[in-house]
Amino acid sequence: MISIIISSRELGRKNPGDLKTFLSHLKMSLYDPNNVEIIFKFDNDDILIEQSLNEAASLNPELNIKYFFSDRYGYLGLHKAYYECLKVIDSKSYVIVILADDFLCRPNSHWDKQLLEASIHLKNEPFIVQDKSKLGQMHDIPVFSKKMIDLVSLGNSLSVDSWSIDICSIYLEYNLTDYIIYLSEFTYRQICDYDWSHERWNIEREQLIQYLNSQEYKELKNECENKIKNYFKL
Repeated sequence: MISIIISSRELGRKNPGDLKTFLSHLKMSLYDPNNVEIIFKFDNDDILIEQSLNEAASLNPELNIKYFFSDRYGYLGLHKAYYECLKVIDSKSYVIVILADDFLCRPNSHWDKQLLEASIHLKNEPFIVQDKSKLGQMHDIPVFSKKMIDLVSLGNSLSVDSWSIDICSIYLEYNLTDYIIYLSEFTYRQICDYDWSHERWNIEREQLIQYLNSQEYKELKNECENKIKNYFKL
């Protein structure tokens, strides 16, 4: 099984996403809805989100949806929300897809079937998923095996996208390409007339960039590399 984990917020929403559109496109993209579960993390103070989800879910009854509420962590704390989602995934799940609700899945892409068929032989191994045309570059959606997260975590890196790139770089350096699953990206971001000068992008993005260039993050990457080397006895 594949677990899709999402931190979503309706109150004060500033991206173009909406749960009805998100879930309907997700359903249309799947070969078999039984292949996936969708886990939403909502903020305790969001008084609008539950109604939005219930309306969206009622239009897509085939989907296996879970949700819970917890503290609001903000953009720089998204990794904390993802860790909470991981605590409630199905025991059969071995692939973790991290999505934002302003991305849409491509209808009839049947990515779930392709991903499970390509990875079943590695279900108990630490693998990552990459679009071969963007190997080692930023991807719209990070995809890891559950074993990978158990091994090196999500890095407490504030940016799961960067963590995915760093893991891919380690795998390429040590010729661990048998543990990279290739799958064309199956999502796209909704177009919006968003004010990119908003504080979130002006301040929090800058803080994120500073962190990714910090000594703390460098040490985190070194620790990740050592864990991977020890696992594969390199």
